[in-house]
Amino acid sequence: MRHFLSEIIDKLDRQNDTLGIARNAYLAKEAERKHFEATLIQGAAGKSHAEKTVNAQALPEYARFQKDLARLEAVFEFQKLKFEVLDKEFQAQYLQAKQDAPVIRKGSVT
Repeated sequence: MRHFLSEIIDKLDRQNDTLGIARNAYLAKEAERKHFEATLIQGAAGKSHAEKTVNAQALPEYARFQKDLARLEAVFEFQKLKFEVLDKEFQAQYLQAKQDAPVIRKGSVT
């Protein structure tokens, strides 16, 4: 016989795997960010660091990188929210069962 919380525990486990994949993809892209920006700034036209930075940030490659990073962050945050919702559902089911258990026992004894 399966435990009454098995279904939600399975969902949490699957969501945790999905969350891990999304977290890994986002953090890998985030780890590339500083190097990518430094490379663009180093190769950009300009006399000062500020001018080179602005010119590098105006490049289509920079915009594409930032969009990709933002998308990965959005996916990660969405998966994190899904996990939190499942966790709250688990907590609600657990607390409801804990609250109902004494009533069920009392009812079955009489």
